[in-house]
Order: sequence, then structure tokens, then C-alpha cells
Amino acid sequence: MWTSYSARHAAQLIGLPESAVRSCIRDGLVGTGGAVPAQLTFRDLSVLRMIKALVDAGVPIARVRRELVRLQVDHHASISELTIEADAGGVRVRGVPELASQLVLPFVERPRVEPSPPGEVHVMPRPADAPNPAPALPATVEQWLARGAALEERDPVTAIDAYRRALRLRPECAEAWINLGRLFSESGDVAAAQDCFKSAIDLDPGEATAFYNLGVLAQDAGREREAIDHYHRALELDPHLAEAHYNLATLFDQAGDSRQAIRHINEYRKLTPKT
Repeated sequence: MWTSYSARHAAQLIGLPESAVRSCIRDGLVGTGGAVPAQLTFRDLSVLRMIKALVDAGVPIARVRRELVRLQVDHHASISELTIEADAGGVRVRGVPELASQLVLPFVERPRVEPSPPGEVHVMPRPADAPNPAPALPATVEQWLARGAALEERDPVTAIDAYRRALRLRPECAEAWINLGRLFSESGDVAAAQDCFKSAIDLDPGEATAFYNLGVLAQDAGREREAIDHYHRALELDPHLAEAHYNLATLFDQAGDSRQAIRHINEYRKLTPKT
């Protein structure tokens, strides 16, 4: 019986992308025993199953990770000891009443309108057939980019539309291509994500993030040599890209090249000092 699991093996068992498992490891949500690359335990698999359940309930993986990290930091709670579930558009922490309903995920409720007390300004009544004014839409590339960034966690579909609109105005905007590709990747549309990252590189061959993201896609698909090439190129362009060192360490560790694995994990540790 297995007593420890690699990120790849865990991803296959749980049904998450390997890149998502690696991100959870780097966030400290799983694999906190100190081994690098991490060897995950059965308890870690339970946490990953909970994360998968939240993703299946419609919560974007990036938001799940961020909120779980906040829960650990703010409440000094071990995620593995809590039962966390999506509930009516939010998240409930079962078994710990003081933590219940404190983990707010991307669903937004319509605010309840209270009657205005005397003396406050009221909205002028309109005839029933009067059309509602259309909300003002962004007009510039920068505004569409800002709208996309603001919507990524709570409404990825609308965020994708915002980045597409930015690209209609400025097709050479590498930032929009990268953000769009990342959202496609998170939604499982790998082919569209790859096309976006390649478009960003065509526009700016010095874009390290695009090379790194192509490496993530290749690693998730099991194309190790291609992933290594992309990560090396990303580090040539940005030597401070810690995640590329970590992913290279996992690849070399899986290949049995301990010297290269140790070198890259040491670089990763230098770039991510513990606070």
C-alpha cells in the first residue's frame, strides 16, 4: 500500500491538474512535512479531495487556494483537520462553529435593501415602462484589463470576455493573451491556453511568464523534455522565477537526476525565504 505520493500520482488519483497540486504544495496546504519535492501523505490526499469538491462546485481553484491559505494564517487552523464544503453559494466549515461561514468564496449575494430613514436621499420614482439605464462599459484596453482582473475569481467567464474585448482593441497586448490563456488553462481548455501563450511569445519573445505557463501545460501533459526546455527559457529571461525552479526540481527528481533536482530546489528556497 502506498504511504507517500508524488504530485503527479496524487493528481491522477484525485483528478486535479498536476499544476494545481504543485500550487497547493507551494501554498503550504499539503505536503508540509519538509520533503522537497514533496511526498504527499494519505491525509494530504484528503485535503486535495476537499479542494477538488469545491472546484467541482464551481469555485475557481485560485480562489480556493487563496481562501484556504487565509484560513490557515488567520485562525492557525490545519486544513486537514477541518471539513470544508460548498453550501448555498458559500462555504461552511463543519464541526468548528466559530469558523463557520467565515470562509467567503466567490459567490456574491444580492444585498438586502433596507427602507431609507427620514431625511435621506431617495431615488426618484420612474414609470414602470421606463428602461433601466445600461451600465457604462469600459472604453479602453486598460479598463478592460482591469475589469478582467477584478472578475477573475468570482466570474471567470465574464473575465474571459473582458480580455477578449481588450484584444479586439489592441491585438498586440501580450498581458491580455497571458491572462486569457491562464483562465483557459484553469477551465480545462488546454489547446486554447497554449494558443494564447504562444501568441504572447510571438508578440514578445522575452515574456518569461508565457514560457513558464507553456512549461506547466507540457508538464501536466507528461511532456517532460518540452516542459524542461520551457522552464529553462523562462529562467533565462527571469532568473527570479521561483516556481520554475520548483517545477524543474520535481521533473529532475522524477527522472532520477538528484544533482539537478537539489540544485533547483536550493534555488527555489533562496528565492522563497521563510518568514
